[in-house]
Amino acid sequence: MTSASTIAACLLATGCSASLAGGAADVTPPAIAASPTAPATGYDGLTQLPLSAYGLSEKDDDLRYRTRKTLVVRCMKSRGHQSYSGQNMNRVSVKTAADKEAVRPAGAWGYIGRTTAAHIGFHTEVAIPTDAPGLTGQATKDFEACSADADKQLPDLTHSDGWKLTQNLFGQSFQQASTDRRVAAARKRWAACMTSAGHPAQNPEKLAAGPWKTTKPTAPEIAAATAAESCTRSSGLAATYFAVLIGYQHQLISANTAALTTYQNQVQEQTDRTAHLLTESPAA
Repeated sequence: MTSASTIAACLLATGCSASLAGGAADVTPPAIAASPTAPATGYDGLTQLPLSAYGLSEKDDDLRYRTRKTLVVRCMKSRGHQSYSGQNMNRVSVKTAADKEAVRPAGAWGYIGRTTAAHIGFHTEVAIPTDAPGLTGQATKDFEACSADADKQLPDLTHSDGWKLTQNLFGQSFQQASTDRRVAAARKRWAACMTSAGHPAQNPEKLAAGPWKTTKPTAPEIAAATAAESCTRSSGLAATYFAVLIGYQHQLISANTAALTTYQNQVQEQTDRTAHLLTESPAA
């Protein structure tokens, strides 16, 4: 399963408009169940897509983060900062069910969780922790040098041919799903439901994006988000969207099996190297 870091730029934004190397090829609309089941959350729907099997898993991503932090800590101690423990190194963590429900849930599939909608509306960012102490003076300069050194040591396949292929295939699948007649019909049902609920909207993505710029969610925002959650369920938009998307991705994988397998082997080699770096002694 691909981690959030692998697809964040495209998938975990509110929608995905990945540029393609060329137009999507003619494909056969995939068969889906008469009554498809929606994923538990939009986050789950994205990270459990067939193409998400190609790339770093969430476990691999955690390993990479821990290894990078370990390398930086070792480096800082070697530079005389014996009390340094990586206290300024933080990242977004999507671990709990509430986090998964609240991380950018309303893309083209209209997804937003009931609890999220009722409590925070469309204010759905998972924030990076900011309470950790910062560094000053020479420690700041040494940290920058240690971070750069850690990045050089860690293997990275970003922008490799396999990475580019996977991103391109993701983009094609989103494009194919967006023009699928079943998704279009579900989106029309969603829009009709929103109009009936008193919150006219044609696009779930644009509805989630604004004009909700207040510090805290307002009553109108909560009402619109709650209506969007209800209409997504009654229209079957999320269920249809992900079922169709999965079908198109299976076709793309079948057409690119050899290249994707090569890429996944490279990912495994990268993960093995990262694990080795984590277990190396400081003296090494």
